[in-house]
Amino acid sequence: MGMCCARCLDCSRHPSHAPVLSPVSPQSLPVPYWCQGMPGCRCPRALTFGGPGAKPSYLDRVVQEIVESERTYARDLRSIVEGYLGKIIDAEEPVLRPEQVSALFGNIEDIYELSSTLLQNLESCANDPVAVAVCFVTRSQEFAIYTQYCNNYPSSVAALTECMRSKVQARFLRECQERLRHALPLGAYLLKPVQRILKYHLLLQEIARHFEHKVGDDYELVLEAIDTMTCVAWYINDMKRKHEHAIRQQSPSSTRGTRRRCWSGCKDTGGAGSRV
Repeated sequence: MGMCCARCLDCSRHPSHAPVLSPVSPQSLPVPYWCQGMPGCRCPRALTFGGPGAKPSYLDRVVQEIVESERTYARDLRSIVEGYLGKIIDAEEPVLRPEQVSALFGNIEDIYELSSTLLQNLESCANDPVAVAVCFVTRSQEFAIYTQYCNNYPSSVAALTECMRSKVQARFLRECQERLRHALPLGAYLLKPVQRILKYHLLLQEIARHFEHKVGDDYELVLEAIDTMTCVAWYINDMKRKHEHAIRQQSPSSTRGTRRRCWSGCKDTGGAGSRV
């Protein structure tokens, strides 16, 4: 197989130095003591972290987890927008009624656009935890769109339940799932934005917990990012509690009409979320 750098003695005996990268995660591969990150070295560790055989710190792994999980999340959102919503819109014969589509997907396209932009910003941070924190601070107002999505989520669940009772609609959605090769049905993917928005502040807290210098402007930026995303999560959870309480207070005879007014009113409060 040949030597990949001047200090590698025998690549055939050391798979981690093979010129063709292994599908195994670079973080899990050992770095032999003779690897010094020489020019032209194809060692997975050297390629990934840029340092001379540097082992990633826990903080490095936290930052990588934020970026990688956002990449997966953006891919999942794209599958909803293109693999389900797009197929419904492009269908020759209407499969779902317009009100069903609106209730089912809410503002998922806006969520996907925000996640895609955020991912681009995160990927340009070069594994810098402070730069990652800044991404959330500078886009704090934009996360208000999650309030609308989360407010609509109960209607989305109801719409999906209705679709699954229709043989035609249920078959269409299953065919979309098969084309996407998803192991989980649409409902599991529609839940992801609700789960994701409530996780950001937890990931940022991990950055703060393992930040080397817990003083200074850099650390303050990390704390500001945590405060920003914690407020977003708190607001959404508070709205969720209010919605659930309102539904419990409804009498069976007035549930349908009152619920429609509730969702409409909750969407109007989305503007308040933009102040978070």
